[in-house]
Amino acid sequence: MLGDELPFFEHLLLATDQLGSHIPSPSCRWTWWDVEVHDQQSIYATNKATMETQTLPRRDAVVFRVNVPLIFRSICRAADWQWDYHVVREAEGLSRIAVDPLSPSVQLSIFYASSGLDASLAYLAAVSNKPCVIFRSSGGDLDAFSQLMLQRMQSIEFALPLCTELDDRGIVAFNDSALQRLTDFRRQHSPPPEPNPQNRGLDVPAGTTWNSVQIRFIDYETIRVSVPGSSGIFHYTQLGMANSRNAKPVKQWQLLRTYADNHGVLTWRDSGAAQNVKKQTQELNKKLIASLGIAGTPIEYDRSIKGYRTVFRIDSDC
Repeated sequence: MLGDELPFFEHLLLATDQLGSHIPSPSCRWTWWDVEVHDQQSIYATNKATMETQTLPRRDAVVFRVNVPLIFRSICRAADWQWDYHVVREAEGLSRIAVDPLSPSVQLSIFYASSGLDASLAYLAAVSNKPCVIFRSSGGDLDAFSQLMLQRMQSIEFALPLCTELDDRGIVAFNDSALQRLTDFRRQHSPPPEPNPQNRGLDVPAGTTWNSVQIRFIDYETIRVSVPGSSGIFHYTQLGMANSRNAKPVKQWQLLRTYADNHGVLTWRDSGAAQNVKKQTQELNKKLIASLGIAGTPIEYDRSIKGYRTVFRIDSDC
């Protein structure tokens, strides 16, 4: 029986004794009751709409069970987190849900405290004291201890009833206000690109064309761009190819890498060619022109191969 947690979970339940692993239509006409179990034969129920109370035989009640991992799987898909669900401390009701890879060297752990938040924060502070994201099931105000611990750990908490919503696909995701909080928090803890004196920009001579440009991937986040008489190293964030919400590379950066792996050619037969490759190539062209300041079309459609070919030379060291 869900008790005080029912208002959050009700849209994830159906009238069934099966595990609640799917989501009903928002127009579901069921009447929801808060319940307390009196004994093995009866329950005490309160109609949430009318505040009517009844004592019902247990055999007349449908018992709902909620698949909590399912809820967090939905959140992880929406937030692009790596699923890593396991119990950390059973006594405190603390589980690790996922990992948020801010960079190859920095990761944020995502936790869920199903019981008291204070005990979970005290344990995490004693074990690692690293910044993290922690969810709690209740939507009440935080007490002074929890606020102090979160501040000391430079961490952030989310109350599930207040931070989530059901999207059009039936997936639990962050609402707008919670997503903005998460985005700001991730920016605070995302490491900046390593400084490099060559990152200050590229000295592009007047009249430079794309066929005189060479792009080489140094690693998965960085490229070297060379033009006659000059070269520079660029992180994907400097090329306008970072997601504004989570600072991860956007699809155009991944597409540029695919061109490098295929020596500048991409046809429909290639494994990296997505159905929307035309649109993504157009967007990639816009970003390359805007960030490098070279006129013309960097990637053109080649009818002879029924695909796209880079005008510049591109390859990879990694």
